[in-house]
Amino acid sequence: MATGFDELLDPNGFVPHGVCLLWRPDILALHIASDTLIGLSYFSIPLALLYFVHRRRDLVFGWVALLFAIFIVACGTTHLLAVWTLWNPDYLLEGVVKAITALASLATAATLWWLMPRLLVLPSPKELERTNTALEREIAVRRQAESRYSSFFNNLAEALFIVEVRPDGDFAYEAINPALARATGLNPEQLRGRRVRDALSPEVADAVLGRYSQCRDTGESIDYEEVLSLPVGQRVFHTMLVPMKDANGRVVQLLGSGRDVTERRRLQEEMVQTSKLATLGTLAAGMAHEMSQPLNIIRLWAENILARLRGNALDPDRVDRALTLVIDQTERMARLIDHVRTFGRRDGGSTQVFHPVTCINSAIDLVRHQYALEDIEIVERAASTDLLVDGRPLELEQLILNLFSNARDAILALRGAGRAAGRIMVDVSGEQDGHTMAIQVTDDGGGIDPALLPRIFDPFFTTKEVGQGAGLGLSIGYGIVDRMGGRIDAANVDLEDGHRGLRITIILPSQPASSLDRELSHA
Repeated sequence: MATGFDELLDPNGFVPHGVCLLWRPDILALHIASDTLIGLSYFSIPLALLYFVHRRRDLVFGWVALLFAIFIVACGTTHLLAVWTLWNPDYLLEGVVKAITALASLATAATLWWLMPRLLVLPSPKELERTNTALEREIAVRRQAESRYSSFFNNLAEALFIVEVRPDGDFAYEAINPALARATGLNPEQLRGRRVRDALSPEVADAVLGRYSQCRDTGESIDYEEVLSLPVGQRVFHTMLVPMKDANGRVVQLLGSGRDVTERRRLQEEMVQTSKLATLGTLAAGMAHEMSQPLNIIRLWAENILARLRGNALDPDRVDRALTLVIDQTERMARLIDHVRTFGRRDGGSTQVFHPVTCINSAIDLVRHQYALEDIEIVERAASTDLLVDGRPLELEQLILNLFSNARDAILALRGAGRAAGRIMVDVSGEQDGHTMAIQVTDDGGGIDPALLPRIFDPFFTTKEVGQGAGLGLSIGYGIVDRMGGRIDAANVDLEDGHRGLRITIILPSQPASSLDRELSHA
């Protein structure tokens, strides 16, 4: 039978639910107690959920608790209405509450199934416990490693430092170890976190920033020596920089190690000076001849002029020619003495750009006459004379003289065995890459045992008889070439005339020449 909306809202057409239970007190008490307890419990559970979500804000799906709270409150309300309708037939209200409960239940169930795949991948409490245990172990291991590395950093005798590369490309010190602080006199606390230009003097900052920028820009390790003016004085450091990159390949740190080689550099220079004086000693005989020749010429012409003066037979033209000759010979002796004095003095600490051919010519001039007396010819072939190198000219001249001396000894030894020899060839040329030049000194002294070739640049190694050589010449020469950024090699060669000999090849990086240098060189 159709009814209107007003009739639907009118509860007078219904009978209370208690009628269905025949108003039996025991049945009524059971329903009332059960529904009341269920309703009150349902109201308590949402409060507990909301309190839990409020205190645990780290929950991933905390908002789902709100749906459960609405659903549970609606369920609790239906149970309380079940008690109410035992005496009051408000079945429409009860139906509306049940409809709300149905909607909340449907939304909660749909959400729960939608979230089910994500909920299943959440770790269980046991998994979380195992993960936490593993993390605790890893943290302990990392702390031990950090402690070891910190101890390594602070106690290592090698000077270590860490430089931060900031986003703007500037550099700041993160840390220096005590060894570096002792070697330099710098205070680690004053350096930490400060930019390099603020932490160091302008002169030292300019010197180190160029190297830091090179390592940052190339992204490769670099190895170099530098002279720095520090609080402890001027020191020479052999430094290595290693770039550290992030996941994007950007250099974010520079790890540096340094070793104070001031004393080693001083000893090297002492050895070079000692070797230079020994070379001068070897040249003494040739120098005596070189000096005696102009002295004899001066004496002969002076005696000739004196005899004519006593005999009243002076010829002005002859006197003029004699005195001019005397002046020329004295100038020749002065140049020779000046060169010997220059060669024998100690080199300064700085390097310069120079023409290596000039050093080679000076070395040849010193020994040419002496070697000529021993029937040893020096043949010079310079294919390129305008190439420049960076270094110390006297050290390169010393190296060439030492190579001449070794070649002379080999030639004389071969002659002592009854074989012919007597030529030293010097070749200077530019390499095909355009950035290096080669100096080759070749003799026809028979060469040396191939098994000994790898050792000839070792200190104190010599193929000469006991007392005839200390074995330091080639070792010092190796250091000279290395400091100039080049390399030196030795090889046995077969010459065109059927002779066999040793060839020493020196490869040096060339330096760009200015227009004035080129004009002077060609002139």
